Amino acid sequence: MTRETPDGRSGPDTTPTDAAAPGDAATPAAEPHGSTVARRFRPRALADGLRVSAAWTARALIVLAGLVVLWYVIGALWSIVLPTLFALLLASVLWPVNRFLRRGLPKVLAALLTLLGFIAVVVGIGAATLPAIASGVTELSGLARDNVADLADFVAGPPLNLEAASIDDVVDTALTQLQANVGNVVSGITAGLSELTSLTVVVLLALVFTFFCLKDGDRFMPWASRWTNSAAFGHASTIASGTWKTLSSYIFAQATVALVDAVFIGLGLVLLDIPLAIPLAVLVFFSAFIPVVGAIVSGLLATLVAFLAYGWVSALLVLGLVVLVQQLESNFIQPLLVGRTLEIHPAVVLAAVTAGGTLFGLVGAFLAVPTTAVAIVVLRYLRDLSTEYRPERGAGASDGAPQAAGTTTEAGPLAHSPEQTGA
Repeated sequence: MTRETPDGRSGPDTTPTDAAAPGDAATPAAEPHGSTVARRFRPRALADGLRVSAAWTARALIVLAGLVVLWYVIGALWSIVLPTLFALLLASVLWPVNRFLRRGLPKVLAALLTLLGFIAVVVGIGAATLPAIASGVTELSGLARDNVADLADFVAGPPLNLEAASIDDVVDTALTQLQANVGNVVSGITAGLSELTSLTVVVLLALVFTFFCLKDGDRFMPWASRWTNSAAFGHASTIASGTWKTLSSYIFAQATVALVDAVFIGLGLVLLDIPLAIPLAVLVFFSAFIPVVGAIVSGLLATLVAFLAYGWVSALLVLGLVVLVQQLESNFIQPLLVGRTLEIHPAVVLAAVTAGGTLFGLVGAFLAVPTTAVAIVVLRYLRDLSTEYRPERGAGASDGAPQAAGTTTEAGPLAHSPEQTGA
């Protein structure tokens, strides 16, 4: 008989042999010469693995069924869900102003002034941008006509040496296709008008919901406490506070990044005397709220305008300006603000924006990252609940378990206090 020593080598077995206990597996036959591993067959290992796998598969299917039901419910109530989401995001931006006005004004008046101030800012931006768009389009049309003619002469000369007739054929083909699709263009404009009507309704509902969030947002959680027990309310309150903090921080950080992009790119467009410089800067600001994709689209559009106005040299200058500003933003400002707020890998952000844009279009691309951030807050809280913290003794050890993910002491519409809940 041989036995395995702690260092992994075989040696003579000098341990007295004990009687096998009832139920033990039969003693395996002697290992071949040179074998150093004692093997034991576990007949229940496969069965245990299949049982655990089946249990988790059944749970996953139940969760998936619940998500499918939730998907259909959200789709049926989308006309209410979408304004509510916009209202929460807008209220998270306006809440600091509303909280400041509450120090000297009633809640109703503070919420009304905050909302009216936001509307005034948006209307002012529109009033300053629309005349610039009208004059810029006129200027761009004249510049583009001359630039396209110069481009046609360049294409007709060496080294391309394309005939003018070929260029005319391309233009005629484009015009023919445009005339053949006039009906589709008209139907697209009609559909756009109907979408504009729906958008108007969504905007009005979002403004109304925003007013109520600013006015009574801090009473939502105390009201919810009346309909839940203490344990459920504790979980809901922690998740709601973490969600509110995440949304507020994300919108503020993204707005800062968008403002930096718009100011520097707009200033460069003005210095290069590019038509539609101010409208393009406004477009850069709003498109920056769609991470990755928005910056690329707005940058390419600015480059195209520069190309139509002054040719490929100006287009390359604008493209270099856009790339430089976006690299500075993505390598310094974005990690400093948005990265610390969300702690989401850029690949996850890109996947979320792509999935949201595929499922819900532009609105989905805009809401993809905030939705992902909220989901991460919930998952982190569940992870902390399922993790047992054992504080270490000694210097530097904390007095208790770390704060659960998503908790915050910052006051907001979804925060609560013992006085409000009656605790």
